[in-house]
Amino acid sequence: MYWHEDKLQGFLPDYPGTPMFKNGKMTSNPTGNLKTFSSNELAFLSMLFLAIGLYGNIQFLFIDPQWARVDMGENFNVSYIVESLFLPISFFMHIACYIQKQNGK
Repeated sequence: MYWHEDKLQGFLPDYPGTPMFKNGKMTSNPTGNLKTFSSNELAFLSMLFLAIGLYGNIQFLFIDPQWARVDMGENFNVSYIVESLFLPISFFMHIACYIQKQNGK
């Protein structure tokens, strides 16, 4: 046993055989299960999820205001809430697309 700063609590090393960085560049491994997708597929999914998320937010806040419905004693339209959850997913798809594009995939 020896002391090394990489072994401190809170810092986990890479798994053997799946390096996160190679020669100063990020590999496809940090994207997890998305590493088998091409950057074009991830860009399409990112734009699709962005459109769905924006649609849900715009419907919820402006076109069909849900807070006014709650004030009248009615229920939320839950589909708008579910659609708005696609926005953070689109951001992570965008980052995965960038990583894959940098790796030439």
